[in-house]
Amino acid sequence: MIIAYHAIFTTYGTWLPNDPRGSFSKEIYNAELKAIGEIKYLRQNPQPSRRVLQRFWTTSAPKLSRAPYFINDSTRVLVAQGFGDVVERLDLTVRACAIMNDHVHLLVMRSTHRIEYLVGQFKGAATHALQRRQTPWTRGCWKVFINDEHILRAAANYIVRNPIVAGLGTQHWDFVTPLDE
Repeated sequence: MIIAYHAIFTTYGTWLPNDPRGSFSKEIYNAELKAIGEIKYLRQNPQPSRRVLQRFWTTSAPKLSRAPYFINDSTRVLVAQGFGDVVERLDLTVRACAIMNDHVHLLVMRSTHRIEYLVGQFKGAATHALQRRQTPWTRGCWKVFINDEHILRAAANYIVRNPIVAGLGTQHWDFVTPLDE
């Protein structure tokens, strides 16, 4: 039985199907992006250097329909505020959350709502908190269905460590109820 969901979603233009870091995309629909390179399916190991990523972003950005959206320290707080509104309104339990510069990780305990609906609610509330007319998010999300306490703890640890590893420091959000140690 599913006890929780690990949802990952990205900001627009920051994690493309042929991203050198890898992706879970199976198709590139934009012909101009397709000309840049093939899909790198799954997380690539080793990960590309910052220089390779910068070159990819510089080449791909003009081929997008709008500018890529990156979350920064001031907008990260607004995204969290929107997420908190959803957690309160829908009476959710979130065990971990990492708001990165180009994507988000949320560990949400199972509720009466489908995870796809919840992700839509999180994206909408964050967009509203950012006071943006156009969404800064890509369509859909990647989701992992968690059915075991051990996997739940591993996912929570991974999410908590994610911003630290990326150099963003520890994140503490009021709407997160961490797992007991």
